[in-house]
Amino acid sequence: MKLSKSLIHSESGTPKHMSHRVSLIKSCIFAASMIACGMTSTAYAGGLFVPLGGVANTGRAAAAVVSTRDPNAIAYNPALIALGDGHQLLVDVTWGMLQFEFQRAPWVEENGTVTTFDKVENQAKGVAIPQVLFTTDFGTDCIGLGVGVFPPNAAPVSFPLDGAQRYAIVNMANTIAFTTEIAFAWRPLEWLSIGAGFQNVTFVFKGTGISSTYFGVLSQPEDPDMDSVISVDATDYFTPSANFGIWARPVEGFEIGLAFQLFADLKSEGGKFKTALPNHYVFERSQVRGKGMDMAFSLPWTLKLGLRYEYNNLFDIELDAWYSRWSRQKEMKLYSHDVYLYSNALVDDVHVDDYVVPREMKDTFGISIGSDVHVLPELTVRGGFLYESGAAKDELYSAFLYDNHKLGPTVGLSYHINHIVRLDFAFAHIHQLPKTVKNGTFKQYNFVYPEMAHATNNGDYKSFYDFIGIGANFTFGGEKDE
Repeated sequence: MKLSKSLIHSESGTPKHMSHRVSLIKSCIFAASMIACGMTSTAYAGGLFVPLGGVANTGRAAAAVVSTRDPNAIAYNPALIALGDGHQLLVDVTWGMLQFEFQRAPWVEENGTVTTFDKVENQAKGVAIPQVLFTTDFGTDCIGLGVGVFPPNAAPVSFPLDGAQRYAIVNMANTIAFTTEIAFAWRPLEWLSIGAGFQNVTFVFKGTGISSTYFGVLSQPEDPDMDSVISVDATDYFTPSANFGIWARPVEGFEIGLAFQLFADLKSEGGKFKTALPNHYVFERSQVRGKGMDMAFSLPWTLKLGLRYEYNNLFDIELDAWYSRWSRQKEMKLYSHDVYLYSNALVDDVHVDDYVVPREMKDTFGISIGSDVHVLPELTVRGGFLYESGAAKDELYSAFLYDNHKLGPTVGLSYHINHIVRLDFAFAHIHQLPKTVKNGTFKQYNFVYPEMAHATNNGDYKSFYDFIGIGANFTFGGEKDE
């Protein structure tokens, strides 16, 4: 019986006069939402996600908790929705790419045999990361409403079926996640605004990896003939969450913003489990009964603070800092629903037990600085730089969890074609510091004899992300005097 490769799944404001083009706006939102549903980003793959979002704000390294005046406010700080102009529809898409390589350290067997490994690299080309957001001020200066769909910024991973990383992950290129939100903002005073958003997080995990079925004799723990291809397809369509924000301008030219993103605990229902059994003769007549498997894991809460200085509507500079409680994610749990391996030659029938993937993540903190410069009435250029600490512990660092310290320059621009249409462009290069793991504890998955599993994550890791984005913001409405 051969391994089946078929199981691999493989800114800113503009003028305002009330011209309510309601039907046009609704049509645009509907069409753009359909596009977003078909293109939603790969996410949470090993490295989780990069602290960027939205093309315009990516260009300034996401230093936008205070400065955002377009529908990106929904995700960054809902209090800013009340500062936006008129009715705004934002549609953008970012192409995310991950360059990742892993050189596994040689493995010395008990008998002294040394096994070396070829370097493996991410084979996935990239992914489109779209978002569709809409805000309106209802023609007032004190309230705002926003609705939208947006994913996190991430990039897909896909590795060789027989690569040195295979016991951590083979493929997660089709895993997706996105947030749907409705948000409200109230500006009771000219210098103060507050907001809140109600969210639903949707997560679709499609992952393929390798389980060893080694049971102590007749083979070795990493014998390819003892490898079984495992595929898990698990979906959580509804997980509630929320975000909150405050904006204030204590003195002219200086602004402060505070935003809080609530945690989310995801758990799938109706998940599926597939396996292609090993080539080894012990499993030649083996069969699998049952196909249900679900998963659960936690996402962090995040607190962001921003300070902004704006000079005479010519330029601004913003400094943001944030703290994310990633230590909430201690593990990923896989729940088996009566899955059995039976009719084995030398092994008793095996019940595929629940499995815990250790994560033990660390809390992270980050800082970013960004600036917009209005070089012409219709042209704005921007740039920024960010740093974020890594969430993965050294001993658990692997092709399934590769989040290390990040450093990244970003650039972008916006061009106003007219008072309705603004085009946005951005590029970000996010470099992760290299990592060498010497005392790894990330073990193989072995659903026959878990006690036979050993660590396979020692070695050298290198990675970086590139993000290229383009988008358009459409404004229908009047002009606010802030």
